[in-house]
Amino acid sequence: MRPTRWRPAAFGILLACLTTPAFAASIGVAMIPPIWFTRLLQDAIQDYAQSLPGVSVRFAYATEGAGQQQIEQVRQFIAAKVDALVVLPVDAAASATITRLAQEADIPIVYVNNGVREDWIAGRVAFVLPNDLVAGRLQMRKLAQMLDGLGRVAIVMGHPAHSASALRTQGVKEVIAEFPGLRVVEEAAGDWDRKKAASLVSSWLAKGTAIDAIVANNDEMAIGAADAVEAAGLPSGRILIGGIDATPDGLMAMQHKRMAVTIHQDAGLQGRRAVDDALKLIRHEPVQQYDWAPFELVTDRMSTTHFSK
Repeated sequence: MRPTRWRPAAFGILLACLTTPAFAASIGVAMIPPIWFTRLLQDAIQDYAQSLPGVSVRFAYATEGAGQQQIEQVRQFIAAKVDALVVLPVDAAASATITRLAQEADIPIVYVNNGVREDWIAGRVAFVLPNDLVAGRLQMRKLAQMLDGLGRVAIVMGHPAHSASALRTQGVKEVIAEFPGLRVVEEAAGDWDRKKAASLVSSWLAKGTAIDAIVANNDEMAIGAADAVEAAGLPSGRILIGGIDATPDGLMAMQHKRMAVTIHQDAGLQGRRAVDDALKLIRHEPVQQYDWAPFELVTDRMSTTHFSK
């Protein structure tokens, strides 16, 4: 056997690979403050970025509806010369300005969890979104089955600035419209908040509204609804309660039979995909502009262990 001989060209290629610096990128993340689901999303983005050599993330927070504040945060990220932006919009009206600022600065932007729903947007723009219409349909269809298609339904909506609130509610109402025996008796916004939802449901029960099911746009409001039902002295299971997100608190409420239905939204998946898409766009690689994240039905008859991972 003849000894292997190093060829100059092959050695040059190897040397170039060894001396090429690792890919480095900074990502500015503008989002809703981390609480409940958004904390899971923030942790997913941060943990995944930290697992990638050379990738760093910086966070800025604005409350829902504070579009001008988020626009200013994006301006600051651009001035700091981040390589990409990841944005969970706090106000739909501000998204066009945020997109324009990113495009003018030639910085790629990935909208995560919430964003405009247009057929196509030019430039290095991507969306990692759950199909919230599907979440509302899944949630209400299971509750309709449990009600045998008969009952009075109350809807607790999220914050009006978040597209998920409108889309999840639309999905719920589409299913209700399929069942002549179902009707909406109450509907109001709880702004994703447990205490606000509890106050809403308490007021409905106090004035004597008969309710067979409460459909909440997220788990936090569903837990608030359960708190109000228990405070009113109603027996467990008298009113079926459904949430969305399958947060740790939501899954615990399922295990204690305080909720009948929730819908698993994978924050980890959304966070990882947002970072991956941002890195690809930095390198001018193609990405699927709409990167849909799936929902999965969780009921009180299912083990919640899988969804806790």
